[in-house]
Amino acid sequence: MELLFVDESGDDGVTEKSSPFYILAGVAVEDIYWKETFWKLSRFRLNILQKYGIRTDELKGEAIFQHEGVLFNSGLFPSDQEWICKSLIDLICHDLKVELFILVKSKNEFHRRYTMPMRNPEKIFRQEVWRGYLSHYEKILVEKSRKTDHLQTGMIFYDKNQEKHVRNLVREFTRRFDPQSEFPAAGLIEDVLFYNSKTSLFIQLADFLASVSLRIARGPSEKDTFKMTEEMINTFRSKMGVFIGE
Repeated sequence: MELLFVDESGDDGVTEKSSPFYILAGVAVEDIYWKETFWKLSRFRLNILQKYGIRTDELKGEAIFQHEGVLFNSGLFPSDQEWICKSLIDLICHDLKVELFILVKSKNEFHRRYTMPMRNPEKIFRQEVWRGYLSHYEKILVEKSRKTDHLQTGMIFYDKNQEKHVRNLVREFTRRFDPQSEFPAAGLIEDVLFYNSKTSLFIQLADFLASVSLRIARGPSEKDTFKMTEEMINTFRSKMGVFIGE
């Protein structure tokens, strides 16, 4: 069974003042590798403590790029933040036994398809993004079942702050069962589980993936204290392949 931890970047609004992109970033780890992956992430956080003297329960992506949160009064230089970013990308792409599932949705593309006024466009947009994301992930699980001839299932973990928008959409997939299909039990199982990001290294990792993906799609923020190098971007892309929906 796989565990998929998901976080977002941007917002799901579709007005002129909303973000240009909405991003869902997920990191999937098979249950047999969960403990090893947790240990390596914990060691990485310990390395930051030993190198910079920073103790934190939550290291968010935006804090790394913009010297915010726990890093604000830490005395880190931009080169130190860049080192943290590069080291975490290298860990994800070269050492962790995980898969990345990233969706980057342009709101301009949404507006081009829906030119007429509509009721609750934010809900339509949000549902479209999540259905596309979950549908893609379920197809991956079915394809893995086909290749290995072994049933592949997955569970979704998400930041509890987004609970009201996601539960029903996930249930659309977990409640499906077609006994005539090739692998009727493959795909998402159980209900979505909501975590406090401060208590989950994996949700924090998904948060970092979302921040990196946003900068690849949109470019750096004016508040960023450093820019990702081409090497970082290429390393990240090599792990994730292409953006879903790009």
